[in-house]
Amino acid sequence: MTPYAALDAALLRWAAIPAEELTRAHRIFRSHHVPARTLLQRAGEPSERISFIVRGLTRTYLTGDGGAERVRAFRAEGELVCAYAAALRRAPAAEHIETLEECDLLTATRPAFEALCAGHPSWTAMLAAMNERLFLDEERRTRDLLGNDAAARYRAFVTERPALAARLTQRQIAAYIGITPEALSRLRHAASLM
Repeated sequence: MTPYAALDAALLRWAAIPAEELTRAHRIFRSHHVPARTLLQRAGEPSERISFIVRGLTRTYLTGDGGAERVRAFRAEGELVCAYAAALRRAPAAEHIETLEECDLLTATRPAFEALCAGHPSWTAMLAAMNERLFLDEERRTRDLLGNDAAARYRAFVTERPALAARLTQRQIAAYIGITPEALSRLRHAASLM
């Protein structure tokens, strides 16, 4: 599947977008290869781009006191990645976005993407569907962090997203579920004894 065919397939999962609108999207999204461990977005900088992941994996994370990293989200093939809240607020991003693997991306500038979305009602439908999914994902994540202990969060993550868990280090998983790598190691050891 070509990169633009992958983009079309992903967009069509969200809304019925006419072929001529998909062609318009092709004109604003540029293909590029990004090495692993590359920052796509720095905290404190404006959100200027939106990328579609053709191949690869990214993480969106915050850095707390003492440099501790907390992962908010992972994005992989077939997903869009950007500092969305910063773009909506027209404010600097609060988070970093980094490639965890080599990535093949299709990237558009924020103004070009906004112009595209303003041009046809199908884009409004797509954005509404994506926003709904983001809201539900964030609500579930908040509920898990506030209502479940670390063991339950770990079990849920590896059960619900086994393919993703297999691509991540234990340190990355620990940062996502909100514990230290050492605590995750103890938790995994205790589970193996049961």
